[in-house]
Amino acid sequence: MKILLSCPSKTFLLGEYLVLNDGSAMTLNTAPRFELTVNTRGEGMVSGIAPQSPAGQWIRQNKLVFANVDIDFMDPHMGAGGFGASSAQYLLVNIVTQVLKSPGKNEDFNIEQIWRSYRQLEAVSAEGLRPSGADVVGQYMGGLCGVQTVPFEAKSFRWPFEDFDVVLVPTGKKMATHEHLRGLKRVNTEELEVIYARAMETMAAGDAPAFFDSINDYHAELLEMGFVAESTQVIVTTLLSHPFVRAAKGCGAMGSDVVAIFIAKESREVLNKTLTELGLKIVSSVELLDRGFEIRIDESDDSTTTIRNKKQNESLT
Repeated sequence: MKILLSCPSKTFLLGEYLVLNDGSAMTLNTAPRFELTVNTRGEGMVSGIAPQSPAGQWIRQNKLVFANVDIDFMDPHMGAGGFGASSAQYLLVNIVTQVLKSPGKNEDFNIEQIWRSYRQLEAVSAEGLRPSGADVVGQYMGGLCGVQTVPFEAKSFRWPFEDFDVVLVPTGKKMATHEHLRGLKRVNTEELEVIYARAMETMAAGDAPAFFDSINDYHAELLEMGFVAESTQVIVTTLLSHPFVRAAKGCGAMGSDVVAIFIAKESREVLNKTLTELGLKIVSSVELLDRGFEIRIDESDDSTTTIRNKKQNESLT
């Protein structure tokens, strides 16, 4: 039997650092997708997953389940970072563990339980702050996902601004999130919480200019807190000097890996020209919002495929 699992790439649109304080975050979940292939007639081989990663630790904790299966993880970003490879690995190996333990059962996977197991795994280290796990939730749900950690709640919704786009641009600078968080103590996120709440209100109201102001305010607050990498500061400042850029901010730890740029759709061509001058390139956008976690199971020897899908948001834009 072969099991094929996949989930979208994730980008933290808002909520970095806020979500670490039992707060909220908004993730943008887009193509291309991460994939995990599992062959149940294997020899315990694992490819594409580092032993010390959260997924690697989970596999070791469930070694009897994985003793006779081969696992191959495919990262469409080729290790570039910033799009949730580590969280995708954990999400997919956690779910496949449930499938392997209960073969033939029509699983109703509980994302809150998966999220809590991820947080518990990360609690093993007493140093610094634990990753929030909001990316795990977003990649399960798909689309544009709002995650609240206390009390737990996750909702997917569509991008509400039809005339505007969000484009995602890798900076070429990779930040090791786990290492970064180990060096942090609890931070004051009161102002970030106010800005996040305002952003959600303006999005619900369909007020694009006010939403973009909130994005810029969030970036400014992170900058004041010292949570924006110097290389990202240069990129964002340069972008905001162009009137057609409505908002821009780094995403994730220190805003280091990816920059989200908010523009009118009609400005895409001029943005491409600007990015070329900066040596940068768009890899995804809100137009590529993607469905959440999916699983396909081939239970036969004649390549007839039985499909059990967890589908989210078939039409997202």
